[in-house]
Amino acid sequence: MTTGIAAPQTAAHAVLTDHRGLVLLVNPAYKNRWHLPGGYLRPGELPSAAVTREITEELAITPALPPAPAVIAWAPHGGDRLLLYYAAELNTEQARSMQIDGHELVGFRWCAPTALDEWLHPAIADRARLALEASRRGQTLFLEPHRPSQ
Repeated sequence: MTTGIAAPQTAAHAVLTDHRGLVLLVNPAYKNRWHLPGGYLRPGELPSAAVTREITEELAITPALPPAPAVIAWAPHGGDRLLLYYAAELNTEQARSMQIDGHELVGFRWCAPTALDEWLHPAIADRARLALEASRRGQTLFLEPHRPSQ
């Protein structure tokens, strides 16, 4: 039954940094581009629980994430998507002990925030930088895509 009401896919990602301020990027086996850790929510799952679950499954660490995302983004291109970005700093032990699962992820790397455009889709790089800034300010930002001028 079609209701005419948007039913977006919802995903939660983490913008994780180390003590130097470098951002953790992951290399998913099923994508041709680097990404941020995280993934889609399961039915009834809280976004914070979903991103923590994904990171634990894929990297064998459990980061301490804030209770609210730093960025909430609406991405209607290619289907409605609601994307939540949590920002947090990993402690030294977590940054040192990460292990990829070898199934969903085939690698990870650290990247300077100024170089995110080299590795991530431009929209994701922008959201990651905004998440870092919003987190520093204790804010949550809501982003909608720009509408073309009429």
